[in-house]
Amino acid sequence: MPSWILLHTHSVMAFIMVATQIGMLLFLVLSKEKTAVKRWMTLNYLASSVWYIDQMIRFSLYPGTEGSVIYKLETILIYSPSLALLMLSNFQIYYLFIQSSFEKERKIMLQLALPFAALLVGALTWNELANDSNVFYFQAISFVWGLLTNIGTLVIALRKVFVNRYTNEDATYAHLLLAGVAVCFLLLSIVNLIFGLYSPIGYWTFFIFIWIGNLMLIVTYLSYSNMFVSFQIKITGFSFVAVVTFIAVVALVYFPPIMPSNISERMDQQQDLKRLFFILFGAIVLIIIMLPSLLKRTLTNPLKQLLKAVKGVNTGNYTVEVPVLYSDEIGSLTRNFNTMTQTLRKTNDQLVEYTNTLTELYTNQQKIQEQTLNHVSQEIHDNVGQLLSLVSVQLNLVAETEGSKNLVLLDARDNISRAMMELRDMAKGMSSERIKVLGLLGSVEQEADRIRRAGLCEVTIQSQGAPIQLEHQKETILFRVIQECLQNIIKHAQAKRIQLLFLYTESTVAISVHDDGKGFLITRENNLSGLGFMNIHHRIELMSGKVVVQSEPGSGTKILIEVPLG
Repeated sequence: MPSWILLHTHSVMAFIMVATQIGMLLFLVLSKEKTAVKRWMTLNYLASSVWYIDQMIRFSLYPGTEGSVIYKLETILIYSPSLALLMLSNFQIYYLFIQSSFEKERKIMLQLALPFAALLVGALTWNELANDSNVFYFQAISFVWGLLTNIGTLVIALRKVFVNRYTNEDATYAHLLLAGVAVCFLLLSIVNLIFGLYSPIGYWTFFIFIWIGNLMLIVTYLSYSNMFVSFQIKITGFSFVAVVTFIAVVALVYFPPIMPSNISERMDQQQDLKRLFFILFGAIVLIIIMLPSLLKRTLTNPLKQLLKAVKGVNTGNYTVEVPVLYSDEIGSLTRNFNTMTQTLRKTNDQLVEYTNTLTELYTNQQKIQEQTLNHVSQEIHDNVGQLLSLVSVQLNLVAETEGSKNLVLLDARDNISRAMMELRDMAKGMSSERIKVLGLLGSVEQEADRIRRAGLCEVTIQSQGAPIQLEHQKETILFRVIQECLQNIIKHAQAKRIQLLFLYTESTVAISVHDDGKGFLITRENNLSGLGFMNIHHRIELMSGKVVVQSEPGSGTKILIEVPLG
């Protein structure tokens, strides 16, 4: 081993910190999220990794190397810039973590912190070049900087706890942890300002507070960060932290920190510290390389298969089945998932069968209804119409005999004529055979004429696109739907005008029925659940179409119907 290297317990502690910081840095670099807090966290862990590498080297230097050219260059070019960036990025992370707060203040603090960071670098450079690497000034400058910056981050964290205490539980707990981190680093700075780093209490508290603070920071980031963290990363991260924490405790208990000047006792620890380095390095390699591979095979991949199967079920694929690979909680979850999909498949098959039965029943009901209407229409035309015609002829004969003086007779004759006209119109509206002859547009126009003649409402009909003749059954259903709409308007809307618009495209026919009536407020409890609207919806659903109702009090009602041509 070269004479300028002499391992120390804090060298091991610094190596542990380097491993954790580089691990977090890799996680941030590999993360796909692009956010402001991620950029500052990446900068923070980059600076932190460099700073702890410097600490590892600094605590491993042989006493007496302080003040050398290499020492001065390391302090000026590595230690001071990384410490400045570390504290500078900490401020921004505290402002931005989970949700940005005090945005204007954050930008002002960034502008103010930059000159102070330059001042730190300048002060440490002055101490190395003009003050011959004075250890007292080096510690005082470093820990005063740490004291001031951690007071600032503590204040930010507590303010964000206060802001989020009633609205965001996760943010509250996360910033309480961040406040704890700031307290750890604050206590570290205070203790070392009072007693100095190179003192028994300084040596014992330095890495203890640093490790507790960083441990809380890692837990906070893995648990509450908005960035995606997989189970594999979380378990690996927490396992890594647990193992290195145990090794750190072992290092402090069995190899307590020795004052730098005590060369003989430090020499006695060298072989054991080297072995501890190798153990630590091996544990890190096993955790980082073997544990993720084991987790991927036994946890991540089975969970991904389950997630893929769940997505398949969400799209309606109930035949999906996941192989059961293990007899553990994942295996139990997989078996229960397969049982669930089998139950869903059976239930879905029963629902499809039930729906088909209902559709068939509803279709048959429509056919029976049309047959009944046709029969009633024929009866009106053949029987009631004939009887009324006979009565009309008889009244005409009586009128010719008695002349035009009998006003009651003349009025009866006019009423009979109007009744005959109404019955003819009614019979035409009932007959689906007439729809076959006149087509959808012609039948709707005839219905509109009946409404106009009765003086019930003004009805206008417009058509856009080339009219396409649909199947007779579809045209009959659409006509009945429009009839239902018109009857609802006449009964309930108190409208003066009704506008019907037919829009034909290559793939659909769209129908708009718009009135200027009183309208209504659309809610779950109102008329949309009435029998009339339910009939409309059921009939259009039979043709794979859709119905939209738009209405507001005082602004009329618009019913939009769209049916595919295929």
